[in-house]
Amino acid sequence: MAETVTFTGMILTASPMKEFDKRVEVLTKERGRISAFARGARRLNSTLSACTVPFTFGKFTFYEGRNAYNLVSGDIETYFEEITTDYDALCYASYFAEMVQYLSREGIEAAEELLLMYITMRALQNRRISFELIRVIFEMRLMLTEGEGLELFRCLRCGKEEVHSVYLSEGGLICRECAAKDKKLSKEYPIVLSADAKYTLQYILTSTPEKLYAFTVTDSVLNELKRFMKSYLARYLPHKFKTLDFIV
Repeated sequence: MAETVTFTGMILTASPMKEFDKRVEVLTKERGRISAFARGARRLNSTLSACTVPFTFGKFTFYEGRNAYNLVSGDIETYFEEITTDYDALCYASYFAEMVQYLSREGIEAAEELLLMYITMRALQNRRISFELIRVIFEMRLMLTEGEGLELFRCLRCGKEEVHSVYLSEGGLICRECAAKDKKLSKEYPIVLSADAKYTLQYILTSTPEKLYAFTVTDSVLNELKRFMKSYLARYLPHKFKTLDFIV
């Protein structure tokens, strides 16, 4: 009989298989993203039914086969039921799950990604800040976690700090003085950040997890951040996420 392994994780997606089974994608602390079969999980009396709901967080035990995992049981800590019954929250949560599913890797520890997903689900559930701001924070922090963060504290050309009016260039920011020396820069990288928007992005990159979703911004700064992230992700993450079609 195959040995069992237990991982701390969160269900990202669950899809039907055959008549009574499910296939789940689980983001785990120890081994990153893994796929597993949950035999009989669609039966009404199945013990696996409750622990294969998307965004369920806890400890999951698997039989580790040669080519696949089979889910045996789940010791659930948090269900995030409020998210699954709220259409808007569900749409955002599904997008975050799809994004982390795309960027995470099998067999590679994903402790930071899992923590980010957990505190993001908490933020969606608590509704203390807007879903749009949660999205900006999640996208920026996840890109940093995956090694695609930007230099937002000093000019890439001259190294000057406290840059207030800046252009986004490859890998980070360029101050206005350096940008003026390169006529092509404003055409190739037309994004200019205000001081408030830049400070907010710096905070997102450096904040501790417990404070990551503990602030708000004005509508004008939020709109600026949304434009920034759209351009940033288009350049560094040219992938079409299907769940974005459900987010207005």
